[in-house]
Amino acid sequence: MENANATHTPLPAGYKPMANKGETNSTIRSQFQSVIRSLLYLCLGMQPDITFPVIKLLQYGTNPTQEHLNKAKYIIRYLIGTCKYSLTYKDKSEEQGFIAYADSD
Repeated sequence: MENANATHTPLPAGYKPMANKGETNSTIRSQFQSVIRSLLYLCLGMQPDITFPVIKLLQYGTNPTQEHLNKAKYIIRYLIGTCKYSLTYKDKSEEQGFIAYADSD
């Protein structure tokens, strides 16, 4: 993922995950849960913009497919493209107020 191309959205527009009706693949499940665990950590105050897509994918955590794992990695590609973004809070005056930075490295 180090040289992955960045994306502009956390998930593709109109993406609707589908439940896996087949057998559980323990390798995919382990990889998926590891990625989702890391993404959940980032949701806690550092990257609130990925909370909805992460929770949406987390619904399929017990029996994920390769597609679910790919979409979790898609969120990582989004983070690659937004790692320099920051939240800035300003009041109506011209003075610069409170600034918050997010580090997604």
